[in-house]
Amino acid sequence: MKTVITHERLGEIIYEESAWTGQKNISINGQKLNKVKRNIFQIPGGETVTLKGNFFLGTTAVIGAETVALTQPYKWYEYVLSVIPFILIIIWGNTVALCNIVPIVGGAIGGAISALFVVVNLLLIKKVNNIGFKVLISLVVTGLCFLACYLIALAILAIL
Repeated sequence: MKTVITHERLGEIIYEESAWTGQKNISINGQKLNKVKRNIFQIPGGETVTLKGNFFLGTTAVIGAETVALTQPYKWYEYVLSVIPFILIIIWGNTVALCNIVPIVGGAIGGAISALFVVVNLLLIKKVNNIGFKVLISLVVTGLCFLACYLIALAILAIL
């Protein structure tokens, strides 16, 4: 995820963080900062930039005595929208009557697949500002998760 912020004293700050690996990079005014330690970067003038937080909790940069917000944390409703695929698969996969109607894979396999879709949903809705679009994206991701678990269940049933 890439964030560009214009700061009054420092100029343009570009912050990049990989949601999958957690690797962080920061540039100020087009100049990439040297990594000193895991979350500590050095500005060519000798000043250090300490990054606090992460992609999910929000990231701030401490530059001297100044704190700059680089990314905003998720709102409570974004977490709720993102856990819907996981809850659906756990409930549906453990209810025999529902699996008789539409079989889906549950248990560890269904949990792992739905957890992956939770992360994908979090990544997608972070890029959108409109709440209606966030709900729509969450519904589509939930449908895709259900479809993936259904297709895997069909494959397993075909083998048996």
